[in-house]
Amino acid sequence: MMTVKRFVIFLIFWSTSIPLSVSAQSYYSLKEAKAISPDSVFYLSLSRNKLTEIPSEIFIYTNLIGLDLSKNRFGAINASILGFKNLEILNLSKNRFEVFPKLLFKLENLRELRLGSNDLTYIPNSIYICPKLEVLDMYNNPISTLGTGLNRSKLLIELDLRGLMYNSKKQSEIRDMLRGVEVLFDAPCNCTD
Repeated sequence: MMTVKRFVIFLIFWSTSIPLSVSAQSYYSLKEAKAISPDSVFYLSLSRNKLTEIPSEIFIYTNLIGLDLSKNRFGAINASILGFKNLEILNLSKNRFEVFPKLLFKLENLRELRLGSNDLTYIPNSIYICPKLEVLDMYNNPISTLGTGLNRSKLLIELDLRGLMYNSKKQSEIRDMLRGVEVLFDAPCNCTD
């Protein structure tokens, strides 16, 4: 009985000591976000808008924690994204990136970076300078080299490499290199190195 009481007290304390969840403050379109105070917008989705650059009108949302720019036509990101000092989650999946956007490493609070289904061929050695990166999604990119920076990423807990053709030997080598990181793979291919 005492354990249950402690757990309930913990839950009450925990729920009052954390900020409102991102999902409780989510606005999934620019139109919806414009209807409320900019300070109350924490998550913005501009997915499927055929964008090639970040619209200037979103820079009033300085409290953004999550930004979904997936399924657009980005081939690069300009320095204006660095204005989002609180950004923790950035989804750039299904765009047209051919060069890894290293500029994103300057986002000091970035925890989750989704770059799946682009045309990226490498992960930069300097990725470890992204200080809080925990999740890196590189799903379905034609990656030929992982570089040496991933094993220096102190907080990385998940790397998605599904959609890449690696044999079981290569998958084992990557897992050995990244001990403590959950590396997601498809079933190994019957291919050679």
